[in-house]
Amino acid sequence: MNNTYIASGWFSPEWLQEVEDIKEVLTSLDLDFFSPKDYAICEADAATNTQQAIFDGNVNHLSTCDWMICNTRNKDMGSIWEAGYFYSLNKPIVYFCSGLPPGAKFNLMLSASGIAVCTSVEDLREYLYESKKAGKLLRRAYSGLIE
Repeated sequence: MNNTYIASGWFSPEWLQEVEDIKEVLTSLDLDFFSPKDYAICEADAATNTQQAIFDGNVNHLSTCDWMICNTRNKDMGSIWEAGYFYSLNKPIVYFCSGLPPGAKFNLMLSASGIAVCTSVEDLREYLYESKKAGKLLRRAYSGLIE
């Protein structure tokens, strides 16, 4: 269960807080993680070679990490791309969609590609705690409405 890739935007205070909350949950359970936000931030006017180096570094971490937490808030294109790539590597994905209100819909392609969908920090903490006790990520099918 170690070696987690955190796919998430961090482009608003709300998003940034969620990334930090996810990292805190992983740290509290003594799970290692890679967060692209902490690795390298690509400036809007970055040189092509810098952009390529950051892309290559993230892809390398996707290849070496064992599983992923993907934050779906605001449907960040980079995070969704990372999840698709990760799925193609046959590695487990846990989706995180904090604040999904009752009756809200979750994307079919994401729910079908993930092993779990956690809808709050507390839900994520409980799911990972139970998974760690079991010695593996537990499959918890999404049962809510889909879009």
